[in-house]
Amino acid sequence: MTSTPDNRALMVVASKSHRDQATDDYIAQYNVRDMTSAGSSLKFCLVATGEADLYPRLGRTMEWDTAAGDAVLRAAGGKVVRFDDHSPLTYGKAGFENPSSSPSLRAFCW
Repeated sequence: MTSTPDNRALMVVASKSHRDQATDDYIAQYNVRDMTSAGSSLKFCLVATGEADLYPRLGRTMEWDTAAGDAVLRAAGGKVVRFDDHSPLTYGKAGFENPSSSPSLRAFCW
């Protein structure tokens, strides 16, 4: 992690292909300086390097969608947490599905 987020003006990264109104509504709750789109695990890497502060992911994901990016982010001192209880995202679940509550996870380095 190379920077400390400015909670008055966050840099948010969101999905290119899974962006919807619910994602935009969630992001609107924050003071956002700028927003960018990226694909795949790159979003986690942008948070890990400090180029982005927050990556919200609404909707269904599977463990294989998040595992590599989560590992990179954790190594950088960040966290991927569930939205429902803010507990760390875990792996090895039956069916390999991440929590399906909407929104389901967020990644951040704080």
